[in-house]
Amino acid sequence: MAIHGPLTSAEIAQYHRDGFLIPRFRLSSSELEQLQRLTRKLLADNPHVLDVPIASPHVPGSGTQQVKGDPEWRQVACNVSILDMIEQLIGPDIILWGTTMFYKKPRQGPATPWHRDGFAWPIMPLATTSVWIAAYDSTVENGCLRCIPGSHAKKELGQHDRTRREGKMFSGDLDPSEFDESTARDIELEAGQMVIFDVYTVHGARPNSGAAPRAGYSLRFMPGTSFFNHQSEQDSDEPGFSHTTRPLILVRGQDRTARNDFQRGHPTLV
Repeated sequence: MAIHGPLTSAEIAQYHRDGFLIPRFRLSSSELEQLQRLTRKLLADNPHVLDVPIASPHVPGSGTQQVKGDPEWRQVACNVSILDMIEQLIGPDIILWGTTMFYKKPRQGPATPWHRDGFAWPIMPLATTSVWIAAYDSTVENGCLRCIPGSHAKKELGQHDRTRREGKMFSGDLDPSEFDESTARDIELEAGQMVIFDVYTVHGARPNSGAAPRAGYSLRFMPGTSFFNHQSEQDSDEPGFSHTTRPLILVRGQDRTARNDFQRGHPTLV
């Protein structure tokens, strides 16, 4: 059957085989200019949360970080072509349950531990696809993402060590016995490119040893058949991870569970 969306049949097959995909689609020059402008402003307005995940800038004032964001971030997250790709992968009912800016300073940005995202997320059933958009070129030198192909296949989270370690962006190191780092693939991206990956895909990143900053805007989408448990206290003290105030936005279709709370975490709605 022909695929009429932005992903080809081969790209969809690659996503399901490897657990991640760098699509042909990329932001237009004007969309990239918007992303870079928003990134500069976000970093200038929130110097207290650099080198940790900056959660939900698309909903200003949300979460425990009280991030000074901008509603324009939501325009980036709800790019029609991105939503079309997500629909091809998870179906027509799509909930944006979070966005995060990951920024690494030149020559000192921390490493990202090897992990599977789902170890920290109170989503049932656990199903999420993430889109990581490069605001600036992301290279081996400045600590680009690295993924383990096929590591999502068994749909297992594995054992994560929650000890906080200096030089790591957050805690949650996956036990080395759970993956083979020699098979890792460096995800180098030009500004405006993106990688899409599964909730079970093992990924991480080296520290930024280069002269250029690394910044990526990550979008979290779950299908309308999943429930986000705002009552979970898991990781409530981890910077950028607190889930009790996560704002959910139904961006397409329906909430099939009829249980998700779309009021929680929206300062203008509560």
